[in-house]
Amino acid sequence: MGQAQDFHYSQLDQSLTLINPATTSTFSGFERITLQHRNQWLGAGTQFMTSMGMAEFSIGKIARQKSAYSGIGVYFVNDVGGDSKFSIKSGGVTASGVLPIAKNHTISAGIHAAFTNRSADFSRVSFMNQWNGSEFDNSIDPGESNGISSFSHLDAGVGIAYGFNKENENTLSSNEMSFQGGVSVQHLNKPKLRYNSLVDDRLFMKFCFHANARYGLSSESNLEVSAAQFIQGKHLETMVGLFYRLKTKNASRVTSILSNQYFVFGTYFRTVGTVIPTIYFDLGAFSLGLSYDYEFGQLSSMYKQSVEVSLKFNSGKKSIFNSSKLR
Repeated sequence: MGQAQDFHYSQLDQSLTLINPATTSTFSGFERITLQHRNQWLGAGTQFMTSMGMAEFSIGKIARQKSAYSGIGVYFVNDVGGDSKFSIKSGGVTASGVLPIAKNHTISAGIHAAFTNRSADFSRVSFMNQWNGSEFDNSIDPGESNGISSFSHLDAGVGIAYGFNKENENTLSSNEMSFQGGVSVQHLNKPKLRYNSLVDDRLFMKFCFHANARYGLSSESNLEVSAAQFIQGKHLETMVGLFYRLKTKNASRVTSILSNQYFVFGTYFRTVGTVIPTIYFDLGAFSLGLSYDYEFGQLSSMYKQSVEVSLKFNSGKKSIFNSSKLR
């Protein structure tokens, strides 16, 4: 169990703060709320669900990123799956410091701390010695104790990131570019996983390298490329995404439309054998993302599809808590 990879979302760029705390509040805007839900392996006969809620806040951010500022995020994740209702509930905080090093260039560093509870109910699971010759009979005592009823642990992580952005990365013109990349280490303290009374497994540290670039094809559209490499113990996984962003409405200083609006479509790919068509409706303050995982690797004989949805609110022009504005 200690050698298993963590869960993570397909819509990588919507939950980047969970992966690298240095990206906390490095978006264009002041506050952001993100909700994300994943229903994995539809038709598997049991449910695997991962839900996340996060709020990010900036401290000291002003227009055009002329001075250093801080970011803080709070989140809760609930991951539950299988007949045993194996559950991982985690609540934590992320914090970042962002430092401009040149016009439109920033570096940031961040830390992450969380409290996690893991639990399962083996009474819901059938064992081979409960097979009576024609079916599983739950009235037969399997002789198995529920040694993983519940345990908790602390977790920690660190990260660094670099960004090259205009005042707002969504306003790229022809031949203009924005970029963000970083490195993070999760499970820095290698928490113990007490799945039974005999063995104390340790969760492997998880290393992540990620990058995202946007290139302006015209004042109405741009191309986006994302990539991430995960390394956890002996497990390696690579994700790559390619997206086309088409402007559907310009920002207005007169009406309530404060930001440009975009329709985004493309796909992520996982090297384990998954293609993930994805669309986003970027409505300025709100963004809705929908994705569909289709397995064609080793898992495809049993599990073929998963769905994921994300919803994001971004106070992009004016801070909710003070008078700061980006214009």
